[in-house]
Amino acid sequence: MKAVCTYCSGPKRTDDGLLPARDRYMSARIRDLEAAAARDGRLFLILSGEFGLIRAGAPIPWYDHLLRPDESGALAPRVAEHMRALEISALAYHTADPESVPAVRPYLETLRAACAATETPLEVVILAGDPP
Repeated sequence: MKAVCTYCSGPKRTDDGLLPARDRYMSARIRDLEAAAARDGRLFLILSGEFGLIRAGAPIPWYDHLLRPDESGALAPRVAEHMRALEISALAYHTADPESVPAVRPYLETLRAACAATETPLEVVILAGDPP
């Protein structure tokens, strides 16, 4: 299955309990990419530094965790397992430019490692600016 993916967002709803990821993350980038993936008949996923690779409808609690560079190596095998379980055959990853926005580098490195482990083609799509 072909999939579209992006990283999670810092701004989050702080409601108690669980919310679908698409509602927890306060991000036009996530909403727009999910809509575009649906139009193209592709699965949409979010890469969370806390939960790994999740579907937009996955219920998640509030959390505050920005993936650090030293955590990429540990998260990548978990993401690879998620990719295998979802039978991902190709992944288009939408990200801010990691050279301009260093905070997104660990997310990209995690996906690169997971895609290498699963032999999944990875297309990196650089988004303009630093979209929330």
